[in-house]
Amino acid sequence: MKRTIAILALTTFMLANAFAQSGGDYDLSWGVISSGGVTFSTGGDFSLGSTIGQPVALGASPLHTGGSFDLTDGFWHVRYALLSGVVNLLSFGGNPASIPVELQIRAPGSLTPLQVHTLALNASGAYSLVAPLDGVYDLSAKASHWLRQTLAGVSIAGGGVADFSLVNGDIDGDNEVTLFDFGALVSAFGSMPGDGNWNPEADLDGDEEVTLFDFGILVSNFGAIGDD
Repeated sequence: MKRTIAILALTTFMLANAFAQSGGDYDLSWGVISSGGVTFSTGGDFSLGSTIGQPVALGASPLHTGGSFDLTDGFWHVRYALLSGVVNLLSFGGNPASIPVELQIRAPGSLTPLQVHTLALNASGAYSLVAPLDGVYDLSAKASHWLRQTLAGVSIAGGGVADFSLVNGDIDGDNEVTLFDFGALVSAFGSMPGDGNWNPEADLDGDEEVTLFDFGILVSNFGAIGDD
């Protein structure tokens, strides 16, 4: 019993001092004690009574906010947002749902991804993504034989919309349409799934055959370079 009283007294002293501390960029003067002092955790020779993790009120709104975090009911948690939009796979007649799209979420002006997600498109090219997002980001999308497109300064707060239009013709995946892509298409020309020289990346229009239509797409976009 004496040890319990001593621990509680020490805890009270530490909390009193913490609530009173402020200075520089920090302020620890805020605190809430709600419905505490009645539930004890015990084990061995010690017991602990406190209000750690006790809610202020059921369904309470965030008590403190800042950056990408809220303090609600005594716990910090990351804000999630719904990002949605359409990825237009240009010069493609196949089913967009068969094409995975990589989405990089970056800090503005940075090429280093903060998050990387694979978007699952529906038959219309639409997508939706729930992710830990709150702020302004650069969003960058890349699919197999399409060039990368980066949207700068997209604001996301609770939700956001980002639409992409990806240029076709990057058979070798180097984010440019060059003679190397011509070479890959020539090697696969006339092929269909199951053929020895079949290359699905050279089937630019998605008709499961490498034909002059695919050459036409490549010629139209020859020399194009994707975004960083």
